[in-house]
Amino acid sequence: MAKQFKLQWPVDRHTITQYFGENPQIYAKFNQAGHEGLDFSAAVNDNVYACAAGQVIDVRPNDGNAYGLYVRLQHRVDGAIYQTIYAHLSEVLVAEHQSVSAGERIGLSGNTGHSFAPHLHLTLKLIGAKTSGYPDGVVDPLPYLREEEIPAPSDLTIYTTDQVRLRAKPTTASAHLTWLDDGEALVVLGDAGAARARVGERGQWIQVQRADGMNGFVAAWYTQLELPTPAPPPHEETEPEPELPDTLAVYPTEALNARNGPSTGSSRIAIVLPHDPLEIVGDWDVALAKIGDRGEWLRVRLPDSRRGYVAAWYVQLSPGPTPDTLLTVYPTEDMNMRERPTVRAKLVGRLAHNTPLTVHDDPERARVLVGRYDEWLYVETPEGEWGWVAAWYASDVMT
Repeated sequence: MAKQFKLQWPVDRHTITQYFGENPQIYAKFNQAGHEGLDFSAAVNDNVYACAAGQVIDVRPNDGNAYGLYVRLQHRVDGAIYQTIYAHLSEVLVAEHQSVSAGERIGLSGNTGHSFAPHLHLTLKLIGAKTSGYPDGVVDPLPYLREEEIPAPSDLTIYTTDQVRLRAKPTTASAHLTWLDDGEALVVLGDAGAARARVGERGQWIQVQRADGMNGFVAAWYTQLELPTPAPPPHEETEPEPELPDTLAVYPTEALNARNGPSTGSSRIAIVLPHDPLEIVGDWDVALAKIGDRGEWLRVRLPDSRRGYVAAWYVQLSPGPTPDTLLTVYPTEDMNMRERPTVRAKLVGRLAHNTPLTVHDDPERARVLVGRYDEWLYVETPEGEWGWVAAWYASDVMT
């Protein structure tokens, strides 16, 4: 019977940030063997959907309980009774005793209760079941979660006509996954003929895959079938222009987050310091006009050669002071180093216990984060490799 019950994804972002049973050292104080559900990536006020058809049996306010504001649904399947709990919400959109359909919107994600950052926590209970180390009924939701069905890549490639968002679903109301560059090549997933007919059409969406394998939906009215070939400039006899520098660099006014898109809602990819040169990517005149303006963003090349975005109102044209000493931390056990500050990000290295790591951040700010759950540190290894490590597995002394 249990195998017949399936869960739909409860949020648009199909990214799990903490699995069942993880981090036993954190949950031991709650007399649990580990994390008792699944955590899904979600921003504040992202849509939360019912994983299966059922009835609302409890709506709990944010009254100091660990789950914060949450909804509990009950599902009856072939004589078995399941319950799903959707925790840390910012708003509930259903009422007790209400019947809901699978995929129906039941709330908005948030950061209430015992939560360190916005996300959705999902607990699954099977009444009568027993999992060692957990409260009665609690089971791992992962085996019940439906696999995401992604169409196969086609032989059609399309190109963006502007910087545009890649979204989880074909609607502007769905979660923003990442920014796509102007002119970025995207492989169409599924029916190439149907996609070709949608290119350039307002209100239409196309499911695509980036070169890095990330897939989602792009607004068809920001796509084209070919990249236009720029016309050669007309030949004119002109005086030779003075030579310009090869690069234009700006510098942060303080320790600053670099992101993968031009908004504070985009993912952090690095932390840059006042002495770090950030090379401008794109039109220098446009970039210079943005410096100091709140709400404007600059696309830059980071010290590790990756490209990202920084807030234009936190940069200047001259370098700031080099800190006397950056904080050094040490893994409290063998640990992973990742491309971005999330447990689902790509691994870029494996670090041994007590490897000295230089934290690329303001030393005082970084010191506060050391040892804190759900915080991340941007570090450099002795070999010169860069990445993010979990602050809760780091210490400022060797262990």
